[in-house]
Amino acid sequence: MDDIVRCPECGNDLKKGYIFSPRRICWSDSPDSIFADFGSETLIGDAWLKVKKVPALRCEECSVVIFKHKENKDLK
Repeated sequence: MDDIVRCPECGNDLKKGYIFSPRRICWSDSPDSIFADFGSETLIGDAWLKVKKVPALRCEECSVVIFKHKENKDLK
């Protein structure tokens, strides 16, 4: 992610850091609210003993966050 230096929304510089959550981060194609995340794609799994941090880029101006949820070797 080192090649991205500008926000795709506003063009401002992106800040390097890490995204993390003690809970899962999931993806849905639907904007509808749900009661449970069964069947949703998990981008970052639950934390067990330690919370995993994922490298990310953030625009402090327009709140865009960019991160890869799988390592390149997993993308096949």
